[in-house]
Amino acid sequence: MTDTTVLPETPQPETTQPATTARRSLDRWLTMWNGDGALAHVLCAEDFRIHFAVTERDGSTPADDIRTAEDFARYLAWWHREHAGTVFTAVADAIDGDHGRLLWDVEADGAVAGGVDVFDFAEDGRVSRVWSVGGQRSMRS
Repeated sequence: MTDTTVLPETPQPETTQPATTARRSLDRWLTMWNGDGALAHVLCAEDFRIHFAVTERDGSTPADDIRTAEDFARYLAWWHREHAGTVFTAVADAIDGDHGRLLWDVEADGAVAGGVDVFDFAEDGRVSRVWSVGGQRSMRS
């Protein structure tokens, strides 16, 4: 007689492999944008840079000077004050090794638009580079 009992799989300890950390970074990116700017200190690599294709309402580009996670946290605090009530929602994402993509929608003042962020991850899975492009329509359409 053959024993066909299936034993439950033994849980494996949580790892901090770069791919796992990259997934965590990507999963928390919009949480940071939706108000938790302090996450920049956790999500951003030492050599962090962000590149936006858009300007602020007044035509300025204050994000061009961001060189550290602390710079980004300060920028996000300013951005949240200037854009109170703005909400980002994830539409789709993907991670391929050291690179990732995030499609998102943003709602502000009753209007919905969308965009895409393209990421390079550092060896430890934190965000090293981001290129961010916003559009005029939802990414869900």
